Amino acid sequence: MNPAEANARSLRFFRDFMRLAGPYWSAEGRWRPRLLTLLLALLVVCQVGLAIRLNLWNADLFDALERRSTERAMEQILVFVLIVLGSIAVNALHLVVRRWLQLDWRRWLTRHVVGHWMEDARHYQAALIPGDHANPDGRIAEDVRIATEAAFDLANSLFYCVLLLVTFVDILWSLSGRIELAGVDVPGHLVFLAIAYAALGSGVAFMLGRPLVRATDTRQTREADFRFGLVRARELGEAISLARGEAIERGRLGALFETIVQSWHAQSAGLARLLAFSSAYTILAPVFPILVSTPRFLGGLLTLGGLMQSAQAFQQVTAALSWPVDNLPRLAEWRASVERVLALEDAVRTAATEAGRSGDTAINLDRSAQSRLGVSDLWIAAPDGTALLPALHVEVLPGEHVLVDGDPDAAAALFRVLAGIWPWGRGQVALPADSGMIAVGARPFLPVGTLRETLAFPQRTNRHVDALLRGALGRVRLAHLADRLDESADWSRVLSGAEQQRLSFARLLLNAPSWIVLGSALDALDPTSADEMLRLLSEALPHTGVIVIGLHPGSTETFARRMTLQRLAGGEVLLNEVYARRQAAQKPKARGLRLVDWLSQGYGS
Repeated sequence: MNPAEANARSLRFFRDFMRLAGPYWSAEGRWRPRLLTLLLALLVVCQVGLAIRLNLWNADLFDALERRSTERAMEQILVFVLIVLGSIAVNALHLVVRRWLQLDWRRWLTRHVVGHWMEDARHYQAALIPGDHANPDGRIAEDVRIATEAAFDLANSLFYCVLLLVTFVDILWSLSGRIELAGVDVPGHLVFLAIAYAALGSGVAFMLGRPLVRATDTRQTREADFRFGLVRARELGEAISLARGEAIERGRLGALFETIVQSWHAQSAGLARLLAFSSAYTILAPVFPILVSTPRFLGGLLTLGGLMQSAQAFQQVTAALSWPVDNLPRLAEWRASVERVLALEDAVRTAATEAGRSGDTAINLDRSAQSRLGVSDLWIAAPDGTALLPALHVEVLPGEHVLVDGDPDAAAALFRVLAGIWPWGRGQVALPADSGMIAVGARPFLPVGTLRETLAFPQRTNRHVDALLRGALGRVRLAHLADRLDESADWSRVLSGAEQQRLSFARLLLNAPSWIVLGSALDALDPTSADEMLRLLSEALPHTGVIVIGLHPGSTETFARRMTLQRLAGGEVLLNEVYARRQAAQKPKARGLRLVDWLSQGYGS
């Protein structure tokens, strides 16, 4: 990538970040964040002003000591107390405002990302789109936090260092006077020495710290791998126990932790090298300008106060110039987190775009006032745009029970199309209003809360009296749960798979929809129980149309019609636009801030 392309990519990176996070300030009515951001900037100016006043105080104090003036020295003690009090007030207020803005920005961005992600099945559809957007929970919980907190920290420290540099360069220039080198009169020599000192220190720190950045990144990756290994062991606990695989898992977890040990030692070695240099650099920083300016002090061209003021100004200039090296790890962490959040947003936006297609090359959902359930000339595609099912024609009449089985992937796709969450394909789909149809998959959604709320979902609990709730549980053979209606729990973990499916049928009896779409919603039951649940629907809801799609363990004789699906082979492209987008997504993308990548690579391969 040439420099122009790299710069364009970096600008695009910042533009994308501001498109995502900038409305926190720019959206209509966002006056409080704007005013608090302005207040934060003013507090930074006050911090720099206090640093300047402390620099002047150094000169006044040491000049008073040089003159042995007790009165002037006592005055400077009082001034110092005022400076300290002012610093306490400004720094405390700055901390409160900065942390409030960081939390509020994070809260706003979290709501924004979650709002886009958890809407109209985008969270489900985005997971089927290839790309670097896995683990959305970590991106929302951790990366949004880093993206907002680090952005404030970096911007705040950069603004402070720029102000510090502008003001103290002027002070240091005026204190430097003029010296003669090789017959040439040189003004502001301390400024040039500060720049050279900072450049040399930053260069050495970079040479020593560049491997440290890579070692830190490696350690973070190894820590994440170890955490993932522990989560995997927890999720597969039953399988591991049944197979007596504890020894293998102990060995695997031990090996994962050993990689942390290796990266820890590499990081420790890097920290030791950097600490050895930074210790010398920090000790020398206040002494170096004093040594340089001592001849002018001994020659009477500089007072003691001016000498000490020069030393402090020199320190402030070198500290400001060291910002890039000091903040390299934080900058790399922020860039990585922003890219992960942007990748998730991009996947959600892609899912929304593909779900919003219309016309001859899209699945058109018709939710007319006339209650119907069926498909006409429906072609279903895989998420990559290739054909999955050929033209289908299915219509379910009121009170009719229809079974659609065959290829499991094709059946699952058809179920999701009828449920309104599968946007890939083309054709016509007639659906009733949302309130007139309920779709139930193999694992029903059981919200965390009381059993009463879980059973009544999606209706309010006050619409069903206890007698109806208990009666519904009894009809699906869950009478043993009737006394637990007010118990709060994560029922998806408390109940077995068969109990969850029975509970979903109790919910259907209570809500009495006009149409029911079941996708392998009986696969956890034995054949007799599966047939019993369908007979229960026929008796309790005789006018409700039911279509069972996928695996049905019971008898097929209870259905009015049966259709067997066969998946298309050969990978024929059905959706050219989607297919082209997937192909483009597989190509490696150039990243923004490529300098950060280069700095983070270390010296090894």
